[in-house]
Formats: sequence, structure tokens, C-alpha cells
Amino acid sequence: MAKSNSIEQQKILRVFKLINLLRSNIGKPVHKLAESLQTDPRTIYRYFKLLEALGFEIEKKHSKFRIIDRVENPNEYAFGTFNEEEIQFMNDLISKSSKKNLLKDSILQKINIRSDFRQSVNQLFNANLGIYVDLIAQAIKDQNQVILQDYYSLSSDSISDRLVEPVAFNTNFDSIYALEVESKEMKMFKIERIGEILLTSKPFKYQTLHKPLEQGLFGFSGKNQFHVHLKLSKKAYQLMMEEFPDTKPFTYTKNRNQYFFEGKIPQLPGLARFILGLPGEIKVLEGEELKAYLKEQLDKARYF
Repeated sequence: MAKSNSIEQQKILRVFKLINLLRSNIGKPVHKLAESLQTDPRTIYRYFKLLEALGFEIEKKHSKFRIIDRVENPNEYAFGTFNEEEIQFMNDLISKSSKKNLLKDSILQKINIRSDFRQSVNQLFNANLGIYVDLIAQAIKDQNQVILQDYYSLSSDSISDRLVEPVAFNTNFDSIYALEVESKEMKMFKIERIGEILLTSKPFKYQTLHKPLEQGLFGFSGKNQFHVHLKLSKKAYQLMMEEFPDTKPFTYTKNRNQYFFEGKIPQLPGLARFILGLPGEIKVLEGEELKAYLKEQLDKARYF
């Protein structure tokens, strides 16, 4: 996951630097922007589209580009914007909805886009994810295939392009169920792991293979079934109920203060991360595959 975070941070940092470069009065040519950001002109044009989608206005004069304010004195006028009190009020209202929902994040970022460019790195990233949601929704509506460019796979720790036929979002709109054309299998793809989304005009070809893929326990789905039996502290049990409420049917108690989880999970990384994040709070009673995976992760943890 560290590789994925590093890649995303580099993208976000480039966009943030690009905003500062484009705020000059005279503007800059694309090849100079590409040199400054150590990338290629094609990527710069993609970033232009992203910034325009976020509400920025980019002006081209004599082959030079710059961002222009929507009003000349943004501190004195607020045409088409919200003042600080209005922004805080709307943030508070929307934030009271479900904890994690990319549609909510998208709305929040659009509210916070101001002509004075007060945007944080996280705001830009979340707004970009909101754009991804819009693009995928359009592909589902049109029943067209989509290319998920530079998709990061956690299980294989690799990055590749995936041609998919998106079928539906999960309830939080942070993942999509889609048929991967190459493998002809239904899979779940995390939106935050997508580098870029490329819409195609190719219609769905494998509708007969589109099947609902239920969200697996601890955030993973798959065909494997690993049996695990855990003993949890009260703290671990409480956190499991808060972070993974779907696990409740697989838990039970003894003597009022002993908590247990027993069930089958499709993949190990999600549960392993939960266990490793609570050292001394969870004991693995059964599950040889899980024990081996935990040992492997601990062996990799060399910090000194």
C-alpha cells in the first residue's frame, strides 16, 4: 500500500505545484510546465482538464497558459462563491451524513472551491475521486467499457491497466463491481487506487457474465474461504463493530466479558491489518493461513 500512497502523493503534489505555476500574470507554455513538474506535455493537458472540472478557469494567450480569477477582487466580491460562514454551515450539514461516501466528499470539495484558491492537497484528491465517480456512473448508464489506467492491486502489489465493464457501485461509492474483460471475472475495484479513467465507446460484450459481487468481510471479496476463529478484547470487539458492522453475525460472547469472532473470509489482508493495528488485543485461535500471513507481515516490518 505504501507504493500506492507514494504514487498518489506524487500526482497530488504535481497538481498543487501546477496551480502555483499557472497563477503567474504572464503565463507559461506547456513544455515549460512539463519541465518544471518533471513530466510530459500530455500529462499537463490531462491536469488542465482536471483543474477545469474542479472549477478553475485556464486562459491561453500566445501559447502560454495561466489561471485567472473569476472576479478581480475575490476578497471584496463573492460572485458565485460562499463566504467562510456559509461554507462552514454547509460543511457541518453534509458531514453529518454517513462516515465514508465519495458523493458526499465530491459535494464538499465543490463547495470549498473558491476563487482565492484556498484548497488543500486532500481537497484536490477527494474532488478528483468525485470526478471518477461521475465518469464511471456515465459508463454504467451508457453500458460502455472503461479502462482503469494505472490501477494498483494490493494483493499482487502491482500497477496495470484494466479493461472493465462497470456494473454497480457499492453502498459507499468508494468501490465498483465490474467485469474484468481479460479474466472474464467479476471483481471489486477501489476507486482511490485508480490512476486515471479512460471512457471508451465500446459497448458491453459480456452482460451474461455480469453477476452481483457481494462485499466480503473486512473490505475484500473473492472465491477463497479462509476459516478463522478469534478471541477479542473488549476494545477490539468494539472497534470491529464500528469499522466492520457486517461482522456482527459472526461474533459471540461468553461470560459477558469474553468476545469471539468465527467465520470464513475471502482474503487475508483486510483482517490482518486490523489485527496488526491492535497488538495484544486479538488472539488467533484457529486459522493456519491467517497465522502464516501475519508472521510474514511481521517479518517484513523492519524499521531499524
